[in-house]
Amino acid sequence: MGIYPRSEKLIEATRKIAKNLPSLYLKEKKEYIAIQKKARLGFVCDPLLDWDDIFRPFSKLKSVKLEALNRIYETNTFYRRLSFDGPLNDTGNIIKSSLVVSLLPKNRTVCIPDPYTFADVHLSKKYKKDEFTKTIAKMLRKEINNLVKSGFQLIQLVAPSIAFNPKVDFGLVNDALEIITRGLKAKTILHLYFGDVSDKIESLLELPISGLGFDITSTPISSIKKHSFAGKELAVGLINSYNTKLEDKQESISKLNNVISNTKPDEAYVTTNFDLQYLPKDFAARKILRLGEIARGVKSA
Repeated sequence: MGIYPRSEKLIEATRKIAKNLPSLYLKEKKEYIAIQKKARLGFVCDPLLDWDDIFRPFSKLKSVKLEALNRIYETNTFYRRLSFDGPLNDTGNIIKSSLVVSLLPKNRTVCIPDPYTFADVHLSKKYKKDEFTKTIAKMLRKEINNLVKSGFQLIQLVAPSIAFNPKVDFGLVNDALEIITRGLKAKTILHLYFGDVSDKIESLLELPISGLGFDITSTPISSIKKHSFAGKELAVGLINSYNTKLEDKQESISKLNNVISNTKPDEAYVTTNFDLQYLPKDFAARKILRLGEIARGVKSA
């Protein structure tokens, strides 16, 4: 899920803006896609190595201006704030053109920001808050329509602002997601991290979305287990991107079987709790392989 870590060689090449940078990006993307296939993951994604942050592709829009760097919540990483100051007429192919679609198998997924988070962390001189969020949702829907036409079966909407902020306007979140999902012929998972959403789960379950994903280092499994996920799908962010420790296979399978038996979702997935980019490349690769082992263990349990 999200952005994967670059190798030391690739990091150095990006600092120097090396002439062969595009070929280095492509080489490492191929490696990560091969690892995901080797792990036999249910869905395979582009590792987004050439995305400086999850929002950066949208800096290509004519009406968008680059602003200052801003901290990503409470991490030691940063993203570039964008200012949306005009009509968004040149959208629809920003995300797809930033992916190596031809290298992905049929069981492909993509990770993009949810509209509430997107509007929450960026700026606009043209739109007021509610209008800005809905405008972003319309922009993302055009992008998603193009992705679905290109065979993407699962859209992961990462929503750290919904988890991180103590107060959330769920009416606005609902309206924005309705724009995203109405009539969409693909599954949508809203993934929550960077905050405990235990007290928000009831509101989250009412949203027009296929399913919910949770970072269990922030939201304990005990809170998730209290709720029925009948009619919804559940993604458990069990692979921890905070540290290099490899998850115990049998313990993880047991946790997942337990939460699935209590919540009874229509379908369940195991995933990372958020982007693997915070880990060294070698450890990220090991975690991807362990993710596949755990998922297969749950299926056969």
